Amino acid sequence: MKYLYKLYLSGMLAMTALVQLYGQIQVPAFFSDGMVLQRDQDIHIWGKAAPNAFITVHWQDEKSRIKTSAEGDWNFNTSALPAGGGHTLTIIYQQDTLAIRDILIGDIWICSGQSNMEWPVYKSDSAEAEIAAADFPNIRLFDLPRQGAFKPLRFFKKPGEWKKAVGNNTADFSAVAYFFGRNLHLEKGVPIGLISTNWGGTNAETWTSAEGLKAFPHIYTYAAEMLARDKSIETLVAEDDQAATDWWATYFESKDQGNQADWQRFDFEDKDWPTMNIPTSWEAAGLEEFDGVVWFRKTFELPKNLQGQNLHLRLGFINDYDAVWVNGKQIGKTIKSGAWRTYPVPADLLRPNGQNTIAIKVLNRTGDGGLIEERADKIGLSPDPYQLTPGDLNLSGNWKYHPAEQIEAGKVPLPPKGGTDYSPNRHPSMLYNAMVHPFTKLPIRGVIWYQGESNASRAEEYRQLFANMITDWRQQWGQDFPFLWVQLANFRAPAPTPAPSDWAELREAQALALQLPKTGMATAIDIGEAGDIHPRNKQEVGRRLALAARQIAYGEDLVYSGPVYESADFTDNTVTVTFSNIGSGLMAKDKYGYLKGFAIAGPDQKFKWAQARIQGDKVVVSSPEVRQPVAVRYAWADNPDDANLYNKEGLPALPFRTDEWPGITANRKYKK
Repeated sequence: MKYLYKLYLSGMLAMTALVQLYGQIQVPAFFSDGMVLQRDQDIHIWGKAAPNAFITVHWQDEKSRIKTSAEGDWNFNTSALPAGGGHTLTIIYQQDTLAIRDILIGDIWICSGQSNMEWPVYKSDSAEAEIAAADFPNIRLFDLPRQGAFKPLRFFKKPGEWKKAVGNNTADFSAVAYFFGRNLHLEKGVPIGLISTNWGGTNAETWTSAEGLKAFPHIYTYAAEMLARDKSIETLVAEDDQAATDWWATYFESKDQGNQADWQRFDFEDKDWPTMNIPTSWEAAGLEEFDGVVWFRKTFELPKNLQGQNLHLRLGFINDYDAVWVNGKQIGKTIKSGAWRTYPVPADLLRPNGQNTIAIKVLNRTGDGGLIEERADKIGLSPDPYQLTPGDLNLSGNWKYHPAEQIEAGKVPLPPKGGTDYSPNRHPSMLYNAMVHPFTKLPIRGVIWYQGESNASRAEEYRQLFANMITDWRQQWGQDFPFLWVQLANFRAPAPTPAPSDWAELREAQALALQLPKTGMATAIDIGEAGDIHPRNKQEVGRRLALAARQIAYGEDLVYSGPVYESADFTDNTVTVTFSNIGSGLMAKDKYGYLKGFAIAGPDQKFKWAQARIQGDKVVVSSPEVRQPVAVRYAWADNPDDANLYNKEGLPALPFRTDEWPGITANRKYKK
């Protein structure tokens, strides 16, 4: 899961206003036409104007005169209202007037996390039908663009606007948030305000305030460093990107004869160049002790099935840095050693009839250089990466090559990291500062959260991090609101035998946070996809979150969770497991009524698949391979694809284990 910081930066540089600005009246941009304010809680509006001045606020046939502070800050507070709408708020300062119209009073939910919360309606199941059917003017959507800050912001950098959940307005909005809000609106009959603030691929640390990280000194130190900086992210990114550009010009282009002779040209004559069988290091192919620049070229014909398509060129791992051309036009470059290379190739760049040429320029500082084969299988990628995809046109094999410039080993310094050094995962509190803190004065009904994938490798640490983040948000808001989240869906290939799993440990960490008051979890272990970390069935995720909200936030008496492990009785060679939240009773979602997904282990801690059967509100588990069971696990895998214990309300049992044996993420800590 990747986030493109350059795109983020270019978007931010285009945002010239930090707030909604009406003459000298400034308010956070979410105070705008069509907004939702929280019902049954005191209303709070704030902003800035001239220092030590007076503004006038008109609301509900009342007029309030408010003096600004020495810094120009002002606050307007008034009594709570019930659900309803069509209100107008007017703010006047001298000749400037700001009128905010069509204000609804209802329930506001913050919808935050990483890419599965960010995932839009138009990429979800039945997207076309869902968008066409969206006709909910009293559901309002506010989508906050990605942005970061070293210090907590009072006002957002220019965000989006409130939109009614009608037609195409829903297409780009968070699918989980929309389906959650739609369920609540239909059930409760009140206006719903959904605020989407998320960033794909991010960890929990960047969403937690610096103050909230003080319990984790090894993380807090980085947040404290950010607070001490006197330059903005935007300034530092621009400076670092310029340094990277200067490095590229100095060490990658200045003396390169390939640049001077245009070796990247489509029609450059390379018939006298020797060949190298790719993938391999150039040292292994005969360029021993060579550090510097080497060019590679390959000519191919485009198959008919790929003609007219936008493709991607996969080049695997390259040591160290590269620039790539197709038919003489540059399609990308990477100043980062050890990165997996994939570059887009537009359809109109390729010649459908005849030959096409790829040119690659590689600079290696020290050690093995070139287009090498390593580690692909360890990150779940094809071990044969040299392809044009989709269609998998194989590009491995013989490539023409030519050394261009030799350097003394180690004499080229490491390149600056550029803007990528300011990614959120490298900066604890960065997203909290910019994408959460400005909301903390806004009364809300609650929070829904879908995150955890980026913390899976440190699942044990997440036990404390996640619960701490929930507590931190409540303290920052000064409000003990309900906090609901999605437990990670099933993902990756199912394991043939019981095995350790960092995703299972992360799910356990998520479940442990249920010990906090006013919390709920929607289990998604049965609606994921083995080959896609972004399952498309967001409707069911939203429905399950809404069930939790109806019980926890709205006090309805209903079954909102699947069966939850309560206790286990180990007798002779069987284990009897007792559950809570069984609703109308336990059931096996299986045509023959067989339970699956259970494993047990003896004192040797070696787990074996087990036989299981429902007995009233309990499950009895055993295995002929384990004579003296001391531990039982259920759905303990990255992808527990056959786990099928449900309650009769159709909600899946939560994964669990009875043992406390050290997991594979034990003692792993955050490192920048």
